[in-house]
Amino acid sequence: MAYYTLDSQSIMRLSVRSLYTWGNTQATATTAEPDLATGDPQVSADGKTVTVTIRDGVMWNTTPARAVTAADVARGIKRACNPSPVSFGGMTDFEGTIVGLTAYCEGYPKAAAADAKVMKQYIESHNVPGIIAKGNTLTFKLTAPAAWFKGAMTLAPFSAVPIEAEIALPGSPGVYNHMYADGPYQISSYIPKKSLKFTRNPVWKAETDPMRKAYVDAVNVDETGNQTTIYQQISTNSPALGLTWDALAPPADTTSLVNQVKAGSKDVGLYATYSSNPYLWFNTVSPNNGGALGKLAVRQALSYGIDRAQMIKTALGGAQVNQPLTHVIAGGQSASNSIPGDYNPYPLDTAKAKSMLAAAGFTSSNKLTLKYLYRSDSQGQTRQFTNFQSQMNVLGVVNVVGVPTNHADFYGKYLQIESVAKAGTWDIAAAGWGPDWYGSGTLTWFLPLFTSPGGFPSNGGSNYGLFTDPTVNNLVKQALAAPDEASADKIWAQADEEVMKEAAFYPITDPLQLAVHASYVHNAVYIPSFQGFDPANVWLSNS
Repeated sequence: MAYYTLDSQSIMRLSVRSLYTWGNTQATATTAEPDLATGDPQVSADGKTVTVTIRDGVMWNTTPARAVTAADVARGIKRACNPSPVSFGGMTDFEGTIVGLTAYCEGYPKAAAADAKVMKQYIESHNVPGIIAKGNTLTFKLTAPAAWFKGAMTLAPFSAVPIEAEIALPGSPGVYNHMYADGPYQISSYIPKKSLKFTRNPVWKAETDPMRKAYVDAVNVDETGNQTTIYQQISTNSPALGLTWDALAPPADTTSLVNQVKAGSKDVGLYATYSSNPYLWFNTVSPNNGGALGKLAVRQALSYGIDRAQMIKTALGGAQVNQPLTHVIAGGQSASNSIPGDYNPYPLDTAKAKSMLAAAGFTSSNKLTLKYLYRSDSQGQTRQFTNFQSQMNVLGVVNVVGVPTNHADFYGKYLQIESVAKAGTWDIAAAGWGPDWYGSGTLTWFLPLFTSPGGFPSNGGSNYGLFTDPTVNNLVKQALAAPDEASADKIWAQADEEVMKEAAFYPITDPLQLAVHASYVHNAVYIPSFQGFDPANVWLSNS
């Protein structure tokens, strides 16, 4: 079940429809709008019953073609928490809010992790009390009022899933060959790490889809390029490359591209991302160095020893595209307004860092050795690694060794595997995070990142460093139970302060993102949740 930005947004935008999705204009790019749904959810007076009606006429490209129903959406939610290695990483956002969903997820038989037939039998024979599907009507029973629930319904689990997709385990080659579509495009070819091709879905009806114009006949994605060649080729208006697809601008090109933006270029844009990207994870369960990163003083010492400004300047393209971020919550959330603008708990203090590391027993003859996981196929991540390495060398008591990997394996084979963290395969990793939705989505910073596994709730998430703190857990509970958004925002700000006090991670920037397309590509709308342009609404000209 897709959760990585490229999978869950850009790819699904083309072929799979969810109850709600992001608007298709620059002004509505962070607004959740009806997709499969006919309109806004209907909420009961007590806030605990939410009803959504699905559009008529939306079809699956099955043989024979058939209508998408509320039961298909219910199946998507039930399938999302399957025990296979490819489950949905953001269940923490909403699982505890839908009546009976946690019990349903915990009830999966162990055999379902490796046997598609067992998984299908469980999904089709067990229901969630809080999800009621009848025809085109889907009703959710909630454990508590959740004003943010519409935002959650933009996520991948709230996309319809046909029963035919249960032929194989999620993320396996059997599924790759049976990717059904109810959007304007269908996947016609997929060669992992090489190419992905979309062609027209013959049963899609434009009148049923308010979000996708689908002007182009096909979308071909080449996964073999590198940052430098991609940006060089786009600038030539080559018909082989119209717009970027998960490829950030090379740091060396930043000044030139920013100057083009300032000059009014229609082909280059500089957009808010409302994210924390990159930041540094501390692996709190690493056994390396006697479990040093599990000790608060060591994590704090490293935080005092990092020069955020130098990293932004040297490794990330400079301050013109990187707004310094010194805490958890980035822009785009109402709770960010509750955090003082000058809040910076770890200003650079090399002397303090050395003193604290010495107190922890690390000296020039007994250095702290850190394994740094990074994507060697990313110029930015490679530069960040070498910059971090040089900064730690200045301390004289820290030795940083690289653990290079590629784009495809960074999450799937390293960060998302708990046993890899516990084995000490990595100590520091440069990851990134954007909220699962905007405005009221602050909970999507804390539930997935800082309260599980091992916290609240303990059912996965994206807490790659396995950080846990009872005070954070308690503050999250308080915020979720707050009577209104304003009250919740104040508590979220306290949770932010607690995470930083515990040095769970080291934030660096809430970046602006440069995005480029060829001049023959029109209506290229940048959507922060996609970290790129909306491929479902561009149109092409001859020049």
